[in-house]
Order: sequence, then C-alpha cells, then structure tokens
Amino acid sequence: MDLRAETSLCLKGALFPPDSTSNYETLRQLLNFETNTQKLLQIALFGQNELASKIDRQPELKDRITLFGALTNLTFEDASALIDFRWKVAGGSNHPFDNGALETIFKYSKGLPRKISKIADNALIRAMSSEERSINKEIVEQVANEVRLTEEFEYIPKKRTPMKANKK
Repeated sequence: MDLRAETSLCLKGALFPPDSTSNYETLRQLLNFETNTQKLLQIALFGQNELASKIDRQPELKDRITLFGALTNLTFEDASALIDFRWKVAGGSNHPFDNGALETIFKYSKGLPRKISKIADNALIRAMSSEERSINKEIVEQVANEVRLTEEFEYIPKKRTPMKANKK
C-alpha cells in the first residue's frame, strides 16, 4: 500500500493582478518543495488567455511549468450549442434566438463564453420587457450597444511616440 499523498493547489487567474510579481514569486517558491523522488505540491492555474502572457513575463515560474493548455474562442456552432444548452438547462425546449440573432451574438462576443452569456441574457431580458416571443438581430444589436461591445466602444491602445529631445 502506497501511503504517499499528493497535494494539489488550484488557483484562479484573477488572483494575479498584472502589476504584481509577488504572487508569482510565491508560487515559484512553493514549487521548490520536493523530495529526491517527487514534487510535494502540484499547482493548477486557471485563467483567461491573458494569464499566459503574464506567466511569459515570469521566466523563473515559467521554467517550472510542466504542462500548459489554453482554451480557444468558441466556434459559431459551439456558441450556438452553448446558448441551446443553457436554455434547456433552464427548462426551455427551443430557444427564442433566430439565426440572425445567433450570428450577431457570435460577432460581438468573438466566441468568448462569458460574453455570449452576457449578450444572450440581456437580449432575453429586453425581449421579455417588450413582450417579444423571439429574439432577432436588431434586439441583439441594441443589447451589444448597451453593454458596450460594439466597435465604437472597442478599446484600441494608443501607440506611444518617442519623446523628442529638446534642441538648444
């Protein structure tokens, strides 16, 4: 009988603010605990895709990562299946989104599950408040604008221009 126990620590990526290196350093130090034959702690990090770029900036921690995986954005078919699944789990049979609405949800969500759910939930609320029985592209367009997902609200970082030296 093997009496060795494995200890695992699961952490959500939100615990790692972009400007803080102390949490990464603590993780790196925790990963140093090992015997001659095994690691004493396994750590699993879960987060958005931005977590990978944060880890890339921590080479000492990155060197200790054995396995790395990332989820990609959902396809249109997967996004539609997500909406259908959530509708059925909530007790419905056929969801009220027409094809135009589904395409528009996918367009503004860019396949990100959290945004798909946010847009769909808000479209359902809008449809219910106006006593609509189906949700079309126009309703989703209004919702995307209200939750600031349309192009006019898209964040585009400004390019830095080098400062010019003063000539005297």
